[in-house]
Amino acid sequence: MSRLLLLSGLILLGTGCAGSHANSRAGEPAYSLGQPAGEPLLVQGSYVTGPASSLVITEDSMRGRFRNQPVSLKWTWQEVTGAVASQGTRLELAEGDDTRIWGSFGGMAVDLTLDRDWLYGSVGGCGYVLQRGEDGFVGRRSCGGPLEDDLRLAFPAPLMERPLGEKASLMTLMLVNFTSTYSPTVSLANFTRPRTDAAARGGCGLIP
Repeated sequence: MSRLLLLSGLILLGTGCAGSHANSRAGEPAYSLGQPAGEPLLVQGSYVTGPASSLVITEDSMRGRFRNQPVSLKWTWQEVTGAVASQGTRLELAEGDDTRIWGSFGGMAVDLTLDRDWLYGSVGGCGYVLQRGEDGFVGRRSCGGPLEDDLRLAFPAPLMERPLGEKASLMTLMLVNFTSTYSPTVSLANFTRPRTDAAARGGCGLIP
């Protein structure tokens, strides 16, 4: 009898814990990430979800699926390593007067600089010059074709407060997701890189 009561108590305790976890997730604010082009992504607590994406964030990692491709990332304050869509990923991180993120993410070259007011650089074959606002970034993009003006990407201020490795991973994921031609089978040779001769004047040749 005592064993039966103990087992019943443990089952109820486990059910209560699971219910509390579900309620805490449902009660946390949800933030849009990027924009619907590519796939609409939502960040809620430790989860990133979309129609074909389901990622779980821990203190030092992100795992799950992004656009139906496997993701396994781990970070320190110096780097992000792992794989995205079975492609090796290694981003180096540096934080000082500004934040630098550079390397490879799912087979795409990454070179980004984030400071108090701007995010600029390149992901894959696309160059960005974006100004920070309360809800994200507004600016321009060039992918070797016509210049895209008035580009708006959601990255709310609370996501800026997350640890460097997590923030770098979310920011890069946002830009990779917005590259509508992204595919693990697409070669970088198919992209036309933006001009770099004007990088010192604002980055990626987007500012005349």
